[in-house]
Amino acid sequence: MKLDQYTESELQTFLTEDARVAEQGIRVVRLEDGVALVGEVESANRRDLICALVNERFPDLRLHCDIGVSKMREPDEVEEL
Repeated sequence: MKLDQYTESELQTFLTEDARVAEQGIRVVRLEDGVALVGEVESANRRDLICALVNERFPDLRLHCDIGVSKMREPDEVEEL
C-alpha cells in the first residue's frame, strides 16, 4: 500500500485519538517503501503494542517501527525546597 495524504492523516489520527494508543508524540514519516513511526514512549512493551495496533489497523502498509524508549529513572537524591 502506498501512503497517500489521506492514509497518512488517518494514521496520525489513529495514533492520537484511539484510546489504546493515545500518543501525540509519535510522528509519521514517509519512506520510499512505506512509513516509519518516530518518537519515544516509556517502555518497550508500549512501543510493541503501538506497532502491533498500527499493523492491525493498516495491514497493507509497510511499517518501520522506529519508536525509541525513554530512559527514565528515579532521582538519585531528594530535592530540597
